[in-house]
Amino acid sequence: MLHRWRGPRGVLAAGVLGTLMLLTGCQAEQRTGSVQTLDSPKTGSVSVSAAPTASSAPAASGAPATGPGLFLPAGLMPATSGPTKSDGIFTPNNNREIYQKISTDYQEIVKLTNQVTEGKPLPAGEILLLYEVGMHTRLGLNSRSLRMFAREAARAQEFAEESAFYQSATFLDDPVFAAIRGTGDAAKMTEAQRRQVIQKGLQRILYHWSRRYLEGAAKNGNAGWVEEGWAIYVGEEQDGKYPNSLAATALAREDNFNKKGSIDEPLRRAMAAGHKALLDKNTGAYQEALREMTSRFHALFYLASARYLNEALKRAQSGKLDNAGVQMAEGFSFYLSIQPQVAKADPEADKAIVDYYKSDPAKLTKEARDAALTALNRTASALLLTQSDLVTPADFQ
Repeated sequence: MLHRWRGPRGVLAAGVLGTLMLLTGCQAEQRTGSVQTLDSPKTGSVSVSAAPTASSAPAASGAPATGPGLFLPAGLMPATSGPTKSDGIFTPNNNREIYQKISTDYQEIVKLTNQVTEGKPLPAGEILLLYEVGMHTRLGLNSRSLRMFAREAARAQEFAEESAFYQSATFLDDPVFAAIRGTGDAAKMTEAQRRQVIQKGLQRILYHWSRRYLEGAAKNGNAGWVEEGWAIYVGEEQDGKYPNSLAATALAREDNFNKKGSIDEPLRRAMAAGHKALLDKNTGAYQEALREMTSRFHALFYLASARYLNEALKRAQSGKLDNAGVQMAEGFSFYLSIQPQVAKADPEADKAIVDYYKSDPAKLTKEARDAALTALNRTASALLLTQSDLVTPADFQ
């Protein structure tokens, strides 16, 4: 029997039900000859034993039930052949299309959350389904899902310090899932705040997904893993640019602080150097390249954390307290990507930053902003930042 659903962009998606059941039953990352089994999702997740349908997909708490307007991915989609196109700096030797499409699923969710800016309710049910099942990352017999990556049991081992810091094996999923459902820490958030937590929480997942391969390559010496980390970072190419993933965010932060060429290009060059090092079986050179990759990723989230200290204050000073609260939620969500490293290096610095982002918008002051920025800057060495990366209060003028 052929089943049809209408997707978020109004495009009919069709697939054979048996194929869908096979795919959603094997959403863990798969490699030839190996199938990983996921831990059981918590309440509210889509079953991994059968394909969710418009009537059976879970509704987010307080959100409209899922209905016939929701997207359900089509069946098998053909992958392109041959190696993935070079970005002009990094040249993969294999096809990494499916990894590039992960960020395209992220952008589909961004489009759904942006309905809030049009005065519409947050479409929580649709967002949850897309977060769990995915739309674009189904090529050949392979599939990927943002939530499945965030919840895989392996994350607790691969990111042991982060898991311990947040006291959760699902630390990547927790804030995103809560913001979609409007529960937990998100229960008192406005929909505009939840929109930011979802969007930046997904970027945090993309970062850890890329990082997983880049750090894993240092252990297994597999140059192909560097290709996968690169593909997740840049996303899909469009007219010679990469607008869908973390590469675009890196460029935006460079522009915010007039630091053009300080993050994105050096990061991709480090990936290229690391790729070559592993192909040459030079593990020492790879470690050097990985250090630079780590530094540039940290610089991205450092600049984002610094930026929203000031963006929140500007809104508060102009009397736009609700908007200030949105900027605070956005900045804190960016900060989560470096918080464990900051807290490890300087617990008091972490406290100052968290206190600022969690304070009453009406009580934000220039002095508090500068104190939080000073605290963040104290951890520059631990974050492997350079002097030219650092932001000062003068940069906010």
